[in-house]
Amino acid sequence: MGNSLERAYSDMSNQPPSNNKNWLYFAFGSGTMLLLGSIAFILLNLNKSAQSQIAGTWTVDANDLPSSRTPQVTIVISSEGKIIAIDPQHEKEAIKVGKITRVSDVVTLPNDVKLKDISSQGERARQSEAKTYVGSLNRAQQAYFIEKNKWGQNIDVLGIGIKSETDNYRYNTQTINSIKTTNTKDSSGITVQTGLATKEGLKSYIGVVYLLTVAGGDISTFAILCESTEPTTKEAGLPKFDGKEMQCPDGYANISK
Repeated sequence: MGNSLERAYSDMSNQPPSNNKNWLYFAFGSGTMLLLGSIAFILLNLNKSAQSQIAGTWTVDANDLPSSRTPQVTIVISSEGKIIAIDPQHEKEAIKVGKITRVSDVVTLPNDVKLKDISSQGERARQSEAKTYVGSLNRAQQAYFIEKNKWGQNIDVLGIGIKSETDNYRYNTQTINSIKTTNTKDSSGITVQTGLATKEGLKSYIGVVYLLTVAGGDISTFAILCESTEPTTKEAGLPKFDGKEMQCPDGYANISK
């Protein structure tokens, strides 16, 4: 698409999060930013007569965005081909996206190019929340056990500020006493942390914290993080102990290694 598009995209995406002008990046994410650039590229690569015909005010919508993000951005295209994006929350603020220059007449993609659905980038971003939260719940349970010699029975007692439900996931922690991983008399079982997707198209996550007897007879906590192999909103089965370490439930893969 030429260096001018890359520079325009880089200028916006590299702004620090505290910069108010960064709203466009956080409103849509990198995937739709690239989509906006692609639309602009197509429009601006018309001849001068066609450019003047498409000059005007346009809106760009993104599908399936969380409620915390802006669903629509207005862009203004001048007759000279300049593109300006208007902040929908503050109409007096705008970003000059830049101008894209035609560098080739080639209209076909190289044979080895792999096309990716832009929506999958949004899915990965939303899944990143669940992966991070479940990992944090795992670590919180390990710290809780070290301090109190038992597992926390709910998310609130772990004291890490994670909500039990967000726009896309429902979180929970539970103790499973029927699965023993040590031979001690007062075995505490295991604790399972879940980040269950509440919307289609998203993977779910499970964390497991358990005890093992290590050298010298001491007891230590261990943890694994599991990701569903396919998007799912259904509850998973129980993890399994193979005598040495915990294994993810069926339909899940260990991503902590």
